[in-house]
Amino acid sequence: MSSRSSSRERILVAAEEVVLKEGATHMTLDAVAKKAGVSKGGLMYHFPSQRDLLQAMEKRFSDYVEARIAKFRETLPASPVREIKAYILTWFVIGAEYRRAATALLAAVNREPEMLDAVRKKHLKTMARIFEASSNPERAMILALATEGVWMSELLGISTYSDSERRRIKRALLQLANEWLCAPATNAPPKCPRRQRKTHNNISR
Repeated sequence: MSSRSSSRERILVAAEEVVLKEGATHMTLDAVAKKAGVSKGGLMYHFPSQRDLLQAMEKRFSDYVEARIAKFRETLPASPVREIKAYILTWFVIGAEYRRAATALLAAVNREPEMLDAVRKKHLKTMARIFEASSNPERAMILALATEGVWMSELLGISTYSDSERRRIKRALLQLANEWLCAPATNAPPKCPRRQRKTHNNISR
């Protein structure tokens, strides 16, 4: 990572820490510069305004999520469940660092509510891809909502699930994707490709 990229990343992390520890109203450029250990001029070289900083925070998080979805998609064979499985797997592997980033972003965008429009558009695009690939969009929507519910409960700090319970929930959602969305070729029970079942078992452990 170049020194320029490193400095930019340090500023974004500092902005998240300011929001989480002091509140969104305290996320001034001065406060972020101090937390990041850079001059205000150095911060403004990367982010000329607070809005630019917020937009970069949103992009950092959404780029990470999109990259994770794409990575999981590559591990799964083409089928009606590939998109929803990639979505489920992504939200169950996002670690504490990015949950912290999302929490900070959620608090900060209350000051710039129009930023939610960009988030909404990206989410609609992801959902459209899932529903278009699915043999049953309504069931795919239920799986997506269940996944997001687990994520939001963790984001808000109200989750009561242990790590083992969380793993079981993930396995159950992946299994439901197989049962609900793998369209049968005949009247036989739905079946997913053998390779997909193997991939699912490996990822779920």
